[in-house]
Amino acid sequence: MTRRAGGTSVVLGAALALVASLAAVGATVAQDAPEPLTIRFGQLPYLDYAPWAIAEQQGYLEEEGITFDKTTFEVEQPMYEAMLGGSIDVGDSGDTPFILAAAQAPELRMLSLTNIFAGYSIMARPDDGYKTYDDFVAEGASHEDALAQAAAQLEGKTIILPGGASFTPVLDTALGYAGLTRDSMEILDLDPVEGAAAFIRGEADFYSDGLPQRFRLEQEGMVNILTGPQLAGGAMDLAGLGTTQAFIDAHPDVPGRLLRAWYKAMDFLKANEGEALQIMADWINEQSGAGFTPEDAKRFITDLVIMPRAEEAAAMFWDDPESPFYYKDRLQFVVDFFSATEGLDAAAMDLETLVPAPGFFADFMASR
Repeated sequence: MTRRAGGTSVVLGAALALVASLAAVGATVAQDAPEPLTIRFGQLPYLDYAPWAIAEQQGYLEEEGITFDKTTFEVEQPMYEAMLGGSIDVGDSGDTPFILAAAQAPELRMLSLTNIFAGYSIMARPDDGYKTYDDFVAEGASHEDALAQAAAQLEGKTIILPGGASFTPVLDTALGYAGLTRDSMEILDLDPVEGAAAFIRGEADFYSDGLPQRFRLEQEGMVNILTGPQLAGGAMDLAGLGTTQAFIDAHPDVPGRLLRAWYKAMDFLKANEGEALQIMADWINEQSGAGFTPEDAKRFITDLVIMPRAEEAAAMFWDDPESPFYYKDRLQFVVDFFSATEGLDAAAMDLETLVPAPGFFADFMASR
């Protein structure tokens, strides 16, 4: 048999080249893989934030090297207290609680704004004789008169209102249409689950909250006297994530990683609605025992919250000053509202510093 000279050297050289190539690929993969990070995450048991369950179950957080070590809070204030105490890194948050917390703790930051919640309402029992906004409109009242007449029924009554800062503007907005203030009625400060149970027992005339307790009370036959879309203004929230400047400084790439996971979840929701709604319903039931169905979740994302994909969010929140959801206008509304009603020092609120979310979103979009 004739053997080609140098054959062994050629084969050995090729093998060594292959090994070197594979090593280089492995090094590149290792270099590109995000650094594993466990985030101590403050979650709120509301459907606005259920897409994080999608991001977890579909592996989008894992792709970013992120694991959530979750603690559940009913409202934002104790979550921000835990964050300032060093036990929470990042957490779900509406814009109003963030502004109020940041007024006392300027090291807080709004990392993202990702959806719009308008699911608040003021509810009454069906047999107590109160009329709804829709009742007044059916009788011929204009929009403004229907708001004023529905809200006027609150005078001298008792309302159960959770202590979270998101709920105060809802009540104040309603009372304002009737020329009333919070001094016009008695307010019982109860957490959402306890408050809903107390309302069912008849311990107050009215109840105001977001979801899921609103759905629970609707199933019990309670009626919405006024709803968020009818009230507008203070009955709407922008929601996203809050954190601290120290966490951002320590992990400057994490905002982009979280945004990638969130918007992958948004894409999954739009492309696989049935499966995504089941994940969201299962998650909220686990958190609150509210008995949500995928149909309830469908109503939520259709009527009560806007969950835009990345391109839609760019137009709604960030790029168009004429948008009704433009972030600067909404955040300034919150500052001005609490400056007028609670004495918040508006001049001390540097929104450009407190809310770095626009820059994080722009960097995320540029990296896609």
